[in-house]
Amino acid sequence: MENTEQSIASHFFAIQELLLLVLSYISPPGKGTISSIDTDTLATLARVSRNISNAALDALWRSLHQPDAIIRLLPADAYAYEAVHNDDWEEVSDPRTGRDMAFPAASQYRLKRPLTADDFVIFDKYAPRIQYVDFSNSSKILGPGCELFPYIKEFRNPILPALVDFRWEPSVRNGSIGAFHLLSREASLPSEEFSLLMWSEIEHTTDESVTNESDAIARTIDAFNDPALPWLPDVKKLTLRTLHYLPAIEGAIQTLSNLEHFSCDLRVSDALFEHLAALPRLRFLDLRWLPTMIVSGSSPDAKTGSSFPVLEGLRISGTLPSIAALLPLISSPHLLSVRLIAKDLTSPANALSSYLSSIFSLLLPPSVPVRTSTAGLAHFTFTAPSSNRSGVEGANTAVIAGGGGGPVPPLLPLAAFSPLCTCAGIQTFRVDVDPVHVAVTDADVRAMAHAWPLLTTLTIAPPRARRTAAPGVELYALWALARRCPRLRTLAIEVDARVEEAFHVDGVEKGGAPTTSGHAVVMDELTLYSSPCGNPLVVADFLNRAFPRLPQRVFHVYSADGREKWDAVTQALAYVE
Repeated sequence: MENTEQSIASHFFAIQELLLLVLSYISPPGKGTISSIDTDTLATLARVSRNISNAALDALWRSLHQPDAIIRLLPADAYAYEAVHNDDWEEVSDPRTGRDMAFPAASQYRLKRPLTADDFVIFDKYAPRIQYVDFSNSSKILGPGCELFPYIKEFRNPILPALVDFRWEPSVRNGSIGAFHLLSREASLPSEEFSLLMWSEIEHTTDESVTNESDAIARTIDAFNDPALPWLPDVKKLTLRTLHYLPAIEGAIQTLSNLEHFSCDLRVSDALFEHLAALPRLRFLDLRWLPTMIVSGSSPDAKTGSSFPVLEGLRISGTLPSIAALLPLISSPHLLSVRLIAKDLTSPANALSSYLSSIFSLLLPPSVPVRTSTAGLAHFTFTAPSSNRSGVEGANTAVIAGGGGGPVPPLLPLAAFSPLCTCAGIQTFRVDVDPVHVAVTDADVRAMAHAWPLLTTLTIAPPRARRTAAPGVELYALWALARRCPRLRTLAIEVDARVEEAFHVDGVEKGGAPTTSGHAVVMDELTLYSSPCGNPLVVADFLNRAFPRLPQRVFHVYSADGREKWDAVTQALAYVE
């Protein structure tokens, strides 16, 4: 007799909330990565019962990383795969990294017969579930399959009706230009995010050793190169890494009205910059090259009297004058995160501090008082690439006595960042301006601790070049951060830890009960740069009292000397996870 009783597992999975919770662990929500999705378990769950099949299949097909998964939804007699023997794999240089990579240059799919409407029964069960597509070489070499997309689009337009996010690296060499047909301006696909990465021009080729260019792909190349770029989707988030291989794209961007997040490596024109400044919903702006002459001639929107009215996040890479010209244009009261990347530190070393201080003051205009409140500016990062090594004029470049040490890095007092101490909401403060050495003192540490009670991350990187002077911050100065910044989780700073006597809190009698800072969160990172070490037990005792929940695994010291002492400090850290 058949047992009709349902198992405990059946009852469990019948509860939709519990089923979705289990699936979220097997396949994390969002686009994810190939390695983050347990496809075998999902496939097994999809076959268990109708109760859980749809939810499991949704999770299994949410993301697509290889185009051949789409092709294999067609009947097997409709297509063929033309593989290339390994001897024919071609070595090419990746223009991003300079490293050699190999792939079967001519491997591709081809149709054995014309497609018909009856070929899409299986396709319609799975393809409409796909929301995220990553056809780039970021994780592995992209396989073939895109070359058949033009034929699929004749029957299913859009090919992926639920497409939300599309990351695409088009190429004629591997046929990925065929993924052009996933775009649909009429259907607003992708609907949320589009990332375009180009490392070469998209051109016709007659070299059969590279690819057998079909008429459909030839038409696709022509459509992609339409000067008006009518295919560029009007998404909320647009990321462009084109290396100037798509010169018409600036005009196409100016036709977009839904942008909330924009990132590009273009040298933006005056017209494009003004378009971005006037967008009513732009919340994040990332410009990798900002020429001075563009922003200096810009003005607030004539209708609203403001530019970048709702901007929340800013990432700008440019010269100091271009950064100084841009910051006053931002009228948004919602600015929370700022990352400034100085391409060249051209001010004389003795004037750099005051110049930077004046630039940072531009972030905090009296007309936008909310930026200095606890609800205002929360995250600040200032970096300068190491290529600036020869860009600081008037820097002290004397060679360290004794030879072999290289130039002495110029000093930049942390006081240059003092305008930010008026921002009570700062949670993240990062500075890395190699080769300039940011000179920090005990007084600076105490000032930051008093100014930023919500601080979670503090990173001040030392210069890469050697120098003879001892760090300006003593180990015990970190007590102020531990005591006044209870949320601090990440701390990376250069300190002098040559202490021999135990730490005593001001006002507490020596010999009294040890006092802890009250810092209660588990530290994610504590990094001490170029730090000489004194008595290991004394140093460890201080760290245990200042940061009682400091795991050994997150404690790092970068010091050429005293490795054995620092190992002893690590072993003496008391917190056990």
